[in-house]
Amino acid sequence: MLSTVPRGYRRVRPEGDGEGVDMSDVTDVAGTEVQIGEVAQHLLFENDDCKVWQVDTAPGETFWHHYHNYDYILFHLTEMLGVVYNAPEDHDAIWRARTERGDHGAAEALGAVCYEHSVNYIPGTGFLSPGYVNIGQTTFVAALIEVKRPRRPEQEGVGYSRTDCLVGVPPRQGSVLVLENDRLRCWETFLLPGQSDEARVRADSACYVVDGGRVQCGDGPVEEHPSTSGYWRAAAVGGKTALVNTGDTPYREISVELK
Repeated sequence: MLSTVPRGYRRVRPEGDGEGVDMSDVTDVAGTEVQIGEVAQHLLFENDDCKVWQVDTAPGETFWHHYHNYDYILFHLTEMLGVVYNAPEDHDAIWRARTERGDHGAAEALGAVCYEHSVNYIPGTGFLSPGYVNIGQTTFVAALIEVKRPRRPEQEGVGYSRTDCLVGVPPRQGSVLVLENDRLRCWETFLLPGQSDEARVRADSACYVVDGGRVQCGDGPVEEHPSTSGYWRAAAVGGKTALVNTGDTPYREISVELK
């Protein structure tokens, strides 16, 4: 049932809650039997419009092959040095074109660095994505937010995009628009106790909470969201509203606002 992985690495099995993870599918890729799972390890929230996941891959661990059937945002919360395994020839060629060698505790292995605070928008293709191995020395943590809401006709041409504009920069106070296209807007919000972001018109949003606390949007109820959780914030009614940290600890979230 296990795939062949690079020598010295071990396969990861779902741990903890494991909610939403289906590891039952087995297929053949390049003549090797591989296991297929979900797009991330932990499903935190789901409704008809979105899925909010947490990626959590420790050093030396392997992440399974998976299908991306929905458009999604991948927001890197930590750095990782990774390599793919059992990838189709065209995917492997693309990966190797973007790799580098260096003193990352990875010996002579080729690897690509996923930088903390890097953000990717990736269209759902339905094709099988190869697994990867964390060959670095730090746990890879990321927010992965899938958009289940169907595209409108004018959104069909939205392609891949990436921004490293905040790489190396600590979270900024308030809300920062990190990435925008015709499909969505991705915001990072960091609020100190008693602080609010700038009032704006807010559409439906899928949210991943990095550092939890109590917040209030406009005249809505005060809501408490724990760290490493997901929730849905419906579009605000009545014009511009601000998000206020009503708790006594810093609050940080990643939100994907649907257009």
